[in-house]
Amino acid sequence: MADESMRIEGLAPRRVEGVLPELRTSRAAADTTAASSFKDVLADAVGEVQRLQNEADMTIKQVVAGEIKDVTDAMIAVEKADVAFQTLMTVRNKIVAAYEEIMRTQI
Repeated sequence: MADESMRIEGLAPRRVEGVLPELRTSRAAADTTAASSFKDVLADAVGEVQRLQNEADMTIKQVVAGEIKDVTDAMIAVEKADVAFQTLMTVRNKIVAAYEEIMRTQI
């Protein structure tokens, strides 16, 4: 017995004709990745992390100033920024490890 008030519009399962949704998504991602360089992808990721950091800082300042009474908004913004930064650092570490491995390779 499903509660109709819990339904969210637009989240119903969709039928895709001919192509599995996973393949369609990976193809679209491959098309956009091929169009932009690795440098652009990294620059966009760093920019997004910086935006989330700035948003978290602004939210914390609003809490301290008393403009926001609910602290959960600030906590959510800080956690988003933290997760994005940790993900970026993990990617950076993987890139550095790959570079070091390539440099150790003998020709």
